[in-house]
Amino acid sequence: MALGGSAARRYAEALLEVAVAENAVAAYAASLEKLREALGPDSWRWLRDRRMPIGQRREALVAAIASEPKAVRAVMLMLLERDRLMILPGIARAYAELVDRREGIVTAKITTPVELDAMHRDDLVKRLQTASGKRIRASFAVEPALLGGATIQLGDHLIDTSVRAQLEAMRAQLAR
Repeated sequence: MALGGSAARRYAEALLEVAVAENAVAAYAASLEKLREALGPDSWRWLRDRRMPIGQRREALVAAIASEPKAVRAVMLMLLERDRLMILPGIARAYAELVDRREGIVTAKITTPVELDAMHRDDLVKRLQTASGKRIRASFAVEPALLGGATIQLGDHLIDTSVRAQLEAMRAQLAR
């Protein structure tokens, strides 16, 4: 994989290469997500506090990550040494995106004016999968200002079938 982009993405790409070689892609994803959730603001502050000797901070981190995969432990220690632990959430997010891309999964954010029930959500996702030819991981949001229809952010593409968008298009056309 080519190394490019943000530092978080480069770390994620390196971790994915190791995970693929170890046949442990899912284990690495779980580890990164667990660490992202576990290390809250107090942990970050303490691990970055320069008044504490680096050796003491390293020992605490080593104890906390002892059960994680070796490469994840190595990256965490490197981040500590370089005072870059704050990019861990970005690494976890970038890793998940790389895994999704590798598995042919596209993320979609679907916004509707009202909450959709599970049946309608599943139907909409199935139709999107059929139309796009890709597997879709969807998240849903509610925006009452849409009035009707939906907006769908599918990867880099925005599909706006909302009544609001149709009214704005009509207004622009009538203003000519």
